[in-house]
Amino acid sequence: MSVEDAALIALGERLGAQAWPGFLVLLVMLTVAAGLAAWGFEHLRRRHAAQPEPGAGLLFGGLTIGAASVIALAWLFAEVAEGLGDGRPMGLLDETISRAVGAHTPPVVREAFSWLTHMADPIVAVLVCAGVAVALWLRGHRGFAAGWVAAIAGNGVLNHVLKLIFERARPVHDFGFAQVSGYSFPSGHSSGSMVLYGMLGYLGLRMLPPRWRVPSVMAATAVVVTVACSRIFVRAHFPSDVLAGLCSGGAWLAICIASIEYARHHRGKQ
Repeated sequence: MSVEDAALIALGERLGAQAWPGFLVLLVMLTVAAGLAAWGFEHLRRRHAAQPEPGAGLLFGGLTIGAASVIALAWLFAEVAEGLGDGRPMGLLDETISRAVGAHTPPVVREAFSWLTHMADPIVAVLVCAGVAVALWLRGHRGFAAGWVAAIAGNGVLNHVLKLIFERARPVHDFGFAQVSGYSFPSGHSSGSMVLYGMLGYLGLRMLPPRWRVPSVMAATAVVVTVACSRIFVRAHFPSDVLAGLCSGGAWLAICIASIEYARHHRGKQ
């Protein structure tokens, strides 16, 4: 074993052994940071007049350009994926962390994550997507309803395409907390939770009463972090799968929100 491999294994074992307390620290830090960012957004928003519903033409034009950009940037994932094979640096670190997480995480914690991870199951995403879309449509927010559906559906398609590109096998584990199939990279639950709950946080900022706006963003952030990390704790994904899923989902989420805001701003000038 080379010195570099030994160092990676030692690092992976340390990270995996501290994964559970590290998750709690990360959860608190990111949730608070999201709350502060939402508060800042609200402070700036009060200085500007309300904008109208986004126009459908500009909305879908922006989403189309965004989707093409995400696919074009897939080569960045390819660069990462070159280090994911057996015996390669990233793959070795992933496998070591996964084994250490399995060895050092208390069973009750792992079982709790096995329930929490279902918050981004495909059936949950479909039901939430349909329910929110209907509610927005009935309340007259048809531009937001279109953007919401396009965000959720578009992320599903993008994640499927990326999985087919990389065809990475999932971690092998010896417990039955997560029964999963299909390819591993990037994590669909991670990207799905980022877009699903990220969009809910965005809609909360736009539509909820003022006192609920910041808490809605903080709650959405907490769910995203929890679901993404749960995929590591139940060993359904390697850490790099989760990171890639969060990156791809975050990029698509940013594109969707930017497209909606651009469409609203442009329509407000007409």
